[in-house]
Amino acid sequence: MTGRSLLLLLLLATTACGTGPTGVIGAGEPARGFTQGTRLYFVRNGDLASVGRPEGPLDAAGAVELLTGGPTAKERERDFDTVLPRNLAVRVSDDGFALEKGSSMLVGGTWLPPVERLSRTATGQLVCTIAAATAAGRGVDVDEVRVTVPEKGAVRCEDYR
Repeated sequence: MTGRSLLLLLLLATTACGTGPTGVIGAGEPARGFTQGTRLYFVRNGDLASVGRPEGPLDAAGAVELLTGGPTAKERERDFDTVLPRNLAVRVSDDGFALEKGSSMLVGGTWLPPVERLSRTATGQLVCTIAAATAAGRGVDVDEVRVTVPEKGAVRCEDYR
């Protein structure tokens, strides 16, 4: 047997393993996305954009508390901002929020009147942050969660993106 024939025989022996083709094999549910930490929604280039924070996972009220603190210095460097009023007082639950309209708030040495209305973008920041926290707790997609908004009823995050 020549060297060339021996090489051909070895190649054939190592490539033919005897296993036939198979169909698609199911592996269960697909991944549901970010599950560690907490997702907050800020504004970037005029649009809502999510930011992952290592805290948590937190419930809706805890996530909104982080959100009202605004973006971190590193998030601001990446052009994330907020349009939430500095004097925002809000009552949060897993399925909605309500503005606290009772009293003015001391912010930076100045008494500011209570927030009566939110802009569409500010409302979206709250809705999406609440929906993300609730979705993480329930193990569902963020757009499956409906959040009750004052004077608007039940909405989803995708209504604000």
